[in-house]
Amino acid sequence: MIFYFLWVTCIISIQREAIKDINAQLLNFEKEEAEGKSFKSVAERWNDEYREKISHITYNKSTRAAYDRILDYFADCKDITKLTALEINVFLNNLILQNFYKKTITTHKSVLNMIFSYAVLHGYVKFNPLKDVRLPANLPKKQRELPTTEEIKEVEKHYTGFDLLPYFLLNTGLRVSEALAIDADKDIDFDKKTITVNKHVIHDGNRPVLEDRTKTENSKRTVILLDRLADKLPRDKKGLLFGNEDGTPLTKRQLACRWKKYQYTYGINLTAHQLRHAYATILFEAGVDVKDAQELMGHSDINLTRQIYTHIRNERKEETANKLNNFNL
Repeated sequence: MIFYFLWVTCIISIQREAIKDINAQLLNFEKEEAEGKSFKSVAERWNDEYREKISHITYNKSTRAAYDRILDYFADCKDITKLTALEINVFLNNLILQNFYKKTITTHKSVLNMIFSYAVLHGYVKFNPLKDVRLPANLPKKQRELPTTEEIKEVEKHYTGFDLLPYFLLNTGLRVSEALAIDADKDIDFDKKTITVNKHVIHDGNRPVLEDRTKTENSKRTVILLDRLADKLPRDKKGLLFGNEDGTPLTKRQLACRWKKYQYTYGINLTAHQLRHAYATILFEAGVDVKDAQELMGHSDINLTRQIYTHIRNERKEETANKLNNFNL
């Protein structure tokens, strides 16, 4: 009888411990599940996966600042399913009030969209609230002025040594990062009169890194080698067209110093991107269709090409108005 009592007592004790253990496991599971649905935890998982797809340099240049700001702002959100389109709108409106430009605000929205698309795919949320978020149409944009006629004429007059780079940009519309990666022997076809764009040079601090890819998939393209440019290019050069004598790409410091010297020598202040914009002007004035212009410039979004065309058109209207107002009958 005593042994039976002891046996029953032991069984009851074991059962109680088991129930305690089950309850502890349930509480721990509920805690882990709740923490797993926090915005921060989901965003961090997306970030880990996203960073495997792009280089750390590209990430640092295009995503890191926006991601860090987003993570800091929504750090207290314990349940990502509770985050609404209204709260996201408030966050983006705060950026607007801080006078960020349209491109920066759009980048933040894009990162948020990627995080929520990841969350939907992995079952953390049922829908992406970014679908209901619209940015104002009149967001401030960083203005990029077209080069003046005098500056363009100056660029057209010089094409030896480093001066060939601005001349090249003007007549191809390439980004400077793309031009620095052009292989004179492999990417330039004088017979077909084409230039192949399939890589770029980006800088990790001052250090140049040659990547066998472009800014976006649409940036991979073939552009027209204009006759006036072909006449100025070396026919027997091997390796990088604009690299150092040892074949390495220009460092960020080298590029900046040589560009500054170029500006000082000829008394102009234009930037490499302005020359890309000037190429768009050439396409516009030559009557090139906006869709063809998009392909030649490597824009991923045709709306960007349309905006540039609209900008050019408006500037031309202002020039025409000034000419008419200054014309004496």
